Amino acid sequence: MAACNVEGYDETSEEIAAANDELIGGQPALETQYPSTVLASGCTAAKVGPRHFLTAAHCVDDLYTATVEPWFGPGGSYAVSADNTPPISPYVNLTIQQTYIHPQWIADCAAARAGGAPDCGVNVLNPGYTPDLALVVVNELSPTIPAAVVDGAAVAVGDPVVATGYGCETPGGAPTNVFKIQNLTASASSILNHPGSYVSGAAINDVAASYVLTPGYAASTSYASLCPGDSGGPLYRQSATDLIVVGVNAYYTFPSAPGSNPSQTNWHTRLDTSARYAVTSWLQALGVSVINGGTAPTCTDGVQNGTETDVDCGGTCSADCANGDTCSVNADCTSQSCVAGVCQPQSSGTACSGLCTGPTVFAGPSYNSGNLGTGARCFETTANLTGANCGSFASGRTFEVNGTAVTCNGSNIPLPAKRNGGYCFEASAGNQAWAYFSTW
Repeated sequence: MAACNVEGYDETSEEIAAANDELIGGQPALETQYPSTVLASGCTAAKVGPRHFLTAAHCVDDLYTATVEPWFGPGGSYAVSADNTPPISPYVNLTIQQTYIHPQWIADCAAARAGGAPDCGVNVLNPGYTPDLALVVVNELSPTIPAAVVDGAAVAVGDPVVATGYGCETPGGAPTNVFKIQNLTASASSILNHPGSYVSGAAINDVAASYVLTPGYAASTSYASLCPGDSGGPLYRQSATDLIVVGVNAYYTFPSAPGSNPSQTNWHTRLDTSARYAVTSWLQALGVSVINGGTAPTCTDGVQNGTETDVDCGGTCSADCANGDTCSVNADCTSQSCVAGVCQPQSSGTACSGLCTGPTVFAGPSYNSGNLGTGARCFETTANLTGANCGSFASGRTFEVNGTAVTCNGSNIPLPAKRNGGYCFEASAGNQAWAYFSTW
């Protein structure tokens, strides 16, 4: 929800050309600024570990069941991009290992539904002090996107911070996918006491205990306002590295009816050790890189902790586990073969062994099958692929990758781990000869 940029940097022709009067404050960022911030599934997020992406709970939750949305569950696709200007490209296609929502959000959502609330939208759980926070952990590494660290030191009133986001540029507008940043200053809780605010009395201090508060564009045109699409975006502590995260874009107040004005205030979920709820320790336990917040689990501390499936390997560690170690998914193992919770040697044969016979072998990675005809076909490659597309799969025709059925509608297909060192693509018979798939 934040439309934002950093003052104090010399403007360049790139910044000036991208700026316009419709921004809700802030300026477009340069490609080199805040590269840990990514656009992901309609929200903004930040990479905060080797396989960890921090975002808002309301970006990934089911509004009605107090759980994670099914498509953010294990095996789901999580496409992220750190590109700064539309058209956003390239996306890095990642496979979700697990999505975690802060347990207080889940508990408050369940209580709201039990109390008769129609849903658990952000407007139901806020105003208040529920931590709007989620962590998406994926199977693959994304070395082109640097990881930020979470700072567990408290954000004090007057501290300089930087809000970031890929959201909209006008009140009520659609997200533009322009990455914007803005220098702001953490404000006292009294900032919530303004005409049109829906927070008053003791709730003002309650909100400030769980959220870093910053002034919005409605308070002054020298500030910036959160806007849909900026939800989940990181709030950075101003520093020489630009990669120290102290909050997550969550909510706001308005001077009058929401949607007709920029926000008067911006709310960013606190990540520090003094927050009302145990946010920092929760992130540490999930393997997030944390400073100034105690001893976080690491992948070199000689014990199994965090998300590791065995000692210092698997899960979100860059080191994969050896044969005989415990595992959860194939990506936990050096062999890329997790069977019944144990890493096993790769089986003999090729990617299509036991799946289909007589596959068409291609070298890749850039390959187009052409028209598949009406019969069943299979293809095999040992290339290192980053993605695949397919189209015209109608009338009952199905598509499988390494034995796993995937939805074939032309969008990016999340690729599983290699099987026997490669990939096997199987297309069942159909009555449309012009069905196809491509890889890269």
